[in-house]
Amino acid sequence: MIKNDPYKLLKESGVAKNLLSDKTKEALEIYDETIDGLNEFPKDKSLMEMAEKIGKAAIEVLSEDVEQINAGLKDEVQETEKKRIKKAQSKKVVEKADKTMDYLAECRLKLRQERKRKQETGEIKTPVKKKLTTKLKDSMKKIIGMMPKAVKEDEQKITRTEHAVQIFLSDLKCIWGMNKIKPIEEELKEKFDQLKEKAVTE
Repeated sequence: MIKNDPYKLLKESGVAKNLLSDKTKEALEIYDETIDGLNEFPKDKSLMEMAEKIGKAAIEVLSEDVEQINAGLKDEVQETEKKRIKKAQSKKVVEKADKTMDYLAECRLKLRQERKRKQETGEIKTPVKKKLTTKLKDSMKKIIGMMPKAVKEDEQKITRTEHAVQIFLSDLKCIWGMNKIKPIEEELKEKFDQLKEKAVTE
């Protein structure tokens, strides 16, 4: 779990994401990209450390943005005073934000280079894109898992559910132009057979 999570700050602030500046949105995009990489290789310590650093930098940019947005929601007198102070500080804020964005861009480049290096050396494996049949099989398994307890205990209803799934798969095969679904059908049949056997013995 990432400690430096900018989305936690965003949620606590109550500020809508569409109100954020382009710089903050870009910082969040870099953070998202980093988290995607970390999700692919969750046990990689170097990626975790980089994610924490990028998260911290994104929080800095976000904090400045949230503060300015919240200032705009206050009454006119306070807003005038805030603008006066912000105007005096604006140059420093912009310079700090620019430096942070440069740092984030550098981190993004290092992250990509590190992932590429580790994939080339075999330290980490490049994620294999799942085939359509695999994705469909996994989805069908989830549907079986969603069956209510009462249905799982009724052999007749299990059989009817299996029949409905078989019809659905056959229709998809035609509509999507799939070559074969037999491996999917066989694995799902095994799952349904296990449910039927369990329903009978209980």
